[in-house]
Amino acid sequence: MEVLPVDLPALLSSSSSHSQQEIATRINQAHHLSVSMQRNSEQLLAEYVRLQGGPFGNADFNPPTPAFPGLPFPSLSQEAWKNLSDAERLQQNVTAFSSLPEFLSAVKRQQETMNALAAKLHFQLETMGRQCRGMANNLKSIMTALGLAPEPAPPAELPNPADGFAKKLIGYYVCQLCRDWASRSEADLAFLAGKYPL
Repeated sequence: MEVLPVDLPALLSSSSSHSQQEIATRINQAHHLSVSMQRNSEQLLAEYVRLQGGPFGNADFNPPTPAFPGLPFPSLSQEAWKNLSDAERLQQNVTAFSSLPEFLSAVKRQQETMNALAAKLHFQLETMGRQCRGMANNLKSIMTALGLAPEPAPPAELPNPADGFAKKLIGYYVCQLCRDWASRSEADLAFLAGKYPL
């Protein structure tokens, strides 16, 4: 469904039950979480790569990340990013962070079989899933406070190939997407926080 551009300053000046201060506080809290998620997702990806063996740790290993059904792609050109409305940015983040826990859980199940003793990685995957759920809830709260109705995320569909290397590759893609979405959300929320300072 298309998300129409929304003039948030005009919306806030209308009969919203939430004060600009309250909305700014929610945005600031979500931004702090995104900064924490950036750090944690970098550590998750590094630990995942360390445990998979070659070629994952090779300097020239950088396969293009495929699209997964139910998970929007985080990378946009600067022009395309600027052309999004605040509502569109928020909705894309809500969709991503609503879907990522399912993908992370699937990777955790795979790694519990393939790397049964990798307790640190299992914990990181579980923790990141919780943080993604928390971020999705925070973003929905911001949208609701702004008078926007978050759309439900489409069902997440993670491939489950029988081949061990393909499973490792999918897990790599998921961890990479998680890192990229953490970075994207930080940029989106920093931009929004600049509009609604505390």
